Amino acid sequence: MSSFLNFNMNKEMKSYLLGFLFSSLLTTLPFLLAIEKFFCSEVNYIIFLLCAISQIIIHFVYFLHLSFDPEERWNLITLLFVIIIIFIVVFGSIWIMFNLNHNTM
Repeated sequence: MSSFLNFNMNKEMKSYLLGFLFSSLLTTLPFLLAIEKFFCSEVNYIIFLLCAISQIIIHFVYFLHLSFDPEERWNLITLLFVIIIIFIVVFGSIWIMFNLNHNTM
């Protein structure tokens, strides 16, 4: 019984638990703000955006274990490449759809 009370979590488990707590908080905060309407809608949008960006960063740090260590530089370069490709695909598709709509109207 005493080993249960004095258990020692490793560093990875602490990271996952802390990330889960932060992401849970950053998920419930926008829901509460949307339901209770504490602020005007413009302030809520800004808070939602900040919560979303911080949750992305928390997922990268605590769950994907991305850091700025020299050993993990390739992971960051790969992530940057993926973000650029997604940006090109999404905004290229929007641009094509806008031009198609403009040319057909």
